[in-house]
Amino acid sequence: MTVLVSTLALGDWWADPERVNELPELTGSDGVELILEGSFQPGRLDPNELNVEVSSVHAPFADLNPASPSDHHHEYILEVIQRAAELAAELDAHYLTVHPGHLTPVTIHDRELAIELAIETLGELADEVRSFGVEPLVENMPDHSLLLGTSADEMEEILRASGCGFTLDVGHALTAEGSLRPYLRLRPDLLHVHDNSGDGDEHLPPGSGILDFEELRRALHHRVLPVVEVRGIEKAREAVRTVREIMERPEN
Repeated sequence: MTVLVSTLALGDWWADPERVNELPELTGSDGVELILEGSFQPGRLDPNELNVEVSSVHAPFADLNPASPSDHHHEYILEVIQRAAELAAELDAHYLTVHPGHLTPVTIHDRELAIELAIETLGELADEVRSFGVEPLVENMPDHSLLLGTSADEMEEILRASGCGFTLDVGHALTAEGSLRPYLRLRPDLLHVHDNSGDGDEHLPPGSGILDFEELRRALHHRVLPVVEVRGIEKAREAVRTVREIMERPEN
């Protein structure tokens, strides 16, 4: 099975795009997931600079909130995601992952309204992204009162109503539910694989925190595309090796 590595492994949001081409050889991965932040923002990145397999793209997230009540921001999100989907299509990527959004001063006391707004925006994005031949995925978030899509139940509501696929972020799940099990019923399409102590989003290699390898094995056997999402080349190489070893374990 293919194992990708996230450009997070470069450890620098403003890295030279040419360094992306080195990631598979340096980490032992089969390709990369390109995070469209820093040097890789749409408009900054020239796809012709990349000569590496990019099977997955992570949409910008620094200033995007699908749950925003602002009409202006809503239009801005649609514009940014359209550009991200165009770039993903140019790179022949299969997936585009987006974050579900967060509460604002307007919705801080009305979480359900924020979820409704996120679902409406994500549903529009799904149609737009698919028009480019790319599958839209929504990622679960780490435990935080302002973030949407932290629990498995909330993610289920968002995915079902928006029609998007699912990126299961393993580390985020550990901070929110302490386990991957509640999320597996949502049939993830892609995994962001990293570990933590349970107290924060640390992006450590698997085996460095509380991640249960048997749970990860079950997730990997759901025919998902795994993306190692850890910081640093050495740690990314360690994580890729661990994921391959776990994937080779037979099902019980």
